[in-house]
Amino acid sequence: MSIIGPVLPIPEQIAQGRLVCPVSRQRLLTSDEGLVTADGERTYPVLGGVPILIADPEVQARYRQEADGQMYGEYLSSRPSWAKRVLAPLVRPRNDYRSDAAGKAFLTVTVEQPPGSLCLSIGGGPGRSHESLTNLNIDLFPNVDVVGDAYALPYADGSVDTVHCEAVLEHLAEPARALHEMQRVLRPGGLGYFVTPFLQAYHAYPNHYQNYTVEGHNHLLRSSGLRVLDAGTCVGPTFMILDLFSLYLRHCIPLKSLARAASAATLLLTKPLRPLDRWINRSPQAGILASTVYALVEKP
Repeated sequence: MSIIGPVLPIPEQIAQGRLVCPVSRQRLLTSDEGLVTADGERTYPVLGGVPILIADPEVQARYRQEADGQMYGEYLSSRPSWAKRVLAPLVRPRNDYRSDAAGKAFLTVTVEQPPGSLCLSIGGGPGRSHESLTNLNIDLFPNVDVVGDAYALPYADGSVDTVHCEAVLEHLAEPARALHEMQRVLRPGGLGYFVTPFLQAYHAYPNHYQNYTVEGHNHLLRSSGLRVLDAGTCVGPTFMILDLFSLYLRHCIPLKSLARAASAATLLLTKPLRPLDRWINRSPQAGILASTVYALVEKP
């Protein structure tokens, strides 16, 4: 797990007036209490250098309660046992062999941005997809740089250069509302990289509301005022079918210990098949069986 922070540090984002109050959108100033709005009406704490920019604590409380706290349990779990540390890399796929086009789109919104760019990862953490990204999430998970709500982003209009949003839209009850916020904070000409499941099993982080086809994904993004520059398969059909089959064994075999063993064995024995997606993803037909779809978008 990377511990490198964003290229544009949080203090610099505050100094430049990019971080703002999520309610009034007033500029934030540093104070003894943390951060305060220019009119002095609202204050926000800063914990370990991370601004907590959520106006209503009940928002976090609701997320913590959803799906019996599964996301919190995983993200905040203690160090796993030695057995899990040894066996997990052997069983779990470390490479999803995503398409070259999706990889190129990701590089466009990260490494290809000029110095001083603000590249915001909505839902980032507990990992960090790239050192250039500022991770924003609903709570103080590892590698989170700003605690905020996707429905009320604590950034000024047009203050963000690129947006990265992977495996997030399926977990939002109102994805269009969040996308309008992302469109608002993007600068004109700013780019966004979105990856969302198409054929994936239910997974609650903290809930799971919908998946998208390539066209459904594109329609959602266009409806939010974004221009789709490129789109298609991200993670392909081979990963999809092997992943779903292993989950079928894990959740549908009645005996729990047997189910886990069968699922783990399937993941291990089918590892040699996963690189097939290197070739399959090049086909236009890959999108009809993709595990995830991607889109590279631009704010007009």
